[in-house]
Amino acid sequence: MEKIVSLIKARGPITFRDFMEMALYYPGLGYYTGPGEKIGPRGDFYTSADVHPLFGAMLARQFSQMWEYLGQPSNWVLVEYGAGKGYLARDILDAMAASFRPAWKGVRYYIIEASPEMTRRQKEVLAPFVEEKVYWADTLSEIGNTGSINGIIFGNELVDAFPVHRVRQTASGLKEIYINWNDGRLAEQEGELSTPLLEEYFSTLGINLIQGQIAEVNLAAREWLREVATMLGRGFVLIIDYGMESTELYHPSRMEGTLRCYRKHLLSSDPLNHVGQQDITSHVNFSALIHWGREAGLHLAGYTTQMDFLLNLGIVDAIPRFAPDYVFDERTTRTVMAVKKLILPEGMGGIFKVLALYKGVEKPDLLGFSKRRNR
Repeated sequence: MEKIVSLIKARGPITFRDFMEMALYYPGLGYYTGPGEKIGPRGDFYTSADVHPLFGAMLARQFSQMWEYLGQPSNWVLVEYGAGKGYLARDILDAMAASFRPAWKGVRYYIIEASPEMTRRQKEVLAPFVEEKVYWADTLSEIGNTGSINGIIFGNELVDAFPVHRVRQTASGLKEIYINWNDGRLAEQEGELSTPLLEEYFSTLGINLIQGQIAEVNLAAREWLREVATMLGRGFVLIIDYGMESTELYHPSRMEGTLRCYRKHLLSSDPLNHVGQQDITSHVNFSALIHWGREAGLHLAGYTTQMDFLLNLGIVDAIPRFAPDYVFDERTTRTVMAVKKLILPEGMGGIFKVLALYKGVEKPDLLGFSKRRNR
């Protein structure tokens, strides 16, 4: 927090976006860049990859079909942004090696990771694949030149962790929420918009906030999609995250927005406490991602819930049958419970959405977005 306070004292109030970026990503001191457990029972939150390897196996099935749409190249890349502990990468690679050998043979799996601690853990988990299949990069430009990357770029719970602007609709117009240092503590302060892109965001997407309503705007997602679209020659972008479309995200029932903080699996709405020691996220606007993707030359391949995505890929049929009919052994029971957690609509299955975009290939009919469940 000292770095944030020093910046405010030197420059004055900072946007919430700048505050969030420092709180999460300041080198060595931010939530994601500092030491300590982040994911899992001893951390602050779970991801779908922590629930069961079948999640990664379903992604492997979808990626293999995408590889077919690429023309079954002998060399192609999978790029994962923010790979956590590396479990999802491991599960995807294990499944591809076991069930999708043609796609597996030519794949190079790249991880772009902001956290040095996570990178260290990933290298431990992925040790069997290092140097043969898995590589690390800081940016897409280390993987290929502009328009030269052929493959799939994806992120699981990536976009929700991008720093966001916060705004409030007032009687005199849209105002931005800044962070200041008052009376020995961090405090919110309203001011004029730091960029005209914020006003443009709401007008372009046809969003009308009511007076007093607070909302988040993830302009960083726009810049990320532009970079991805520029670097991608032929292939796909897959985004899995919690969120919704504009009409639901900015409904008047969400007067305080969707900003959430997680620490030791406890939910909070106060980002100014435990700075650097808690996760800060906001729900993703998938309408904006689709719009920005189209602007950048990425076409919509599919958008659905995680529940439908996994069911369409056959996750239920993939549950191992270790026991006779109608008799589940302990391992099968644990798998069934894990799959329920991934697909139940009132949990991960409903709140998480899956978006697929494509560029440079024929319009795809992707398995995860087509209700062909009897495979």
